[in-house]
Amino acid sequence: MKLLNFLYSITGLAVFLILVWLFAVPNELMQEKIENAVSRSGDGSLSLSIDGINKGIFFSLYADTINLSIDNRPALTIDDLSINFTPRHLSEGKIAFLVRGKIGAGTIEGIIMPPMKGNFNIDNVDLDSIPYLNMFGVEVGGHLTADITLNNEQVEALFNVPDLNIGSSAVDMIPLINTFRRMQGSVNLNGNDLKINSISLEGEKGFARLKGQIRNGLADMTLELMPVERNLNTLESMIIGKYIVSPGYYSVPINGPLPVQ
Repeated sequence: MKLLNFLYSITGLAVFLILVWLFAVPNELMQEKIENAVSRSGDGSLSLSIDGINKGIFFSLYADTINLSIDNRPALTIDDLSINFTPRHLSEGKIAFLVRGKIGAGTIEGIIMPPMKGNFNIDNVDLDSIPYLNMFGVEVGGHLTADITLNNEQVEALFNVPDLNIGSSAVDMIPLINTFRRMQGSVNLNGNDLKINSISLEGEKGFARLKGQIRNGLADMTLELMPVERNLNTLESMIIGKYIVSPGYYSVPINGPLPVQ
């Protein structure tokens, strides 16, 4: 009998919490809390706006669109977002939510654990649908796949772009950059500090590796070029010639403020 009463109590509590969630917490209040939580995170450079937020049973949330901005610049838009409670991690003493959404024609899916921890997979996202990339004045195309780990204010990403297409305007900033057709690498973001652990590039003119950091918009990076000399034209050979370290190996410093539109 005591066990039965206990089960009744638990069931009643669960029903009560669900009813409170559905009817006592206005959508507008939930939206305000989420937007304020994001704006207070890190150094305040992030902001979030939500359109069409709705609640579902079992503490689920849905939104038509969320727009993420960095330093008041549009960074990322996620459509058809759903956040659903998942009991999978209760055995570890953790509360977790399953997140799904669309970024352009691609998808994002992962697990988030309050307050700000999670793992996400981004699949087949067109780089054109990430407006933050346009702020540097470089046209970038291709499809992104990435594994992202979120740990409070720190973000780690392992990514791959197998069909990279960079506009010719980028040549003025980084030699040969528009000749590369594949990119993969690892980066860490902490507030306004982006650490490039390693980004490798591959194309018809050879190979390259980028490493360094961008801190508060100031670059301190090195591009290591290993070109296929016979595939270079005369102008390209002249451009990289001053950076030669040894035959077939060039080191290009990329320092100072990045051009921002």
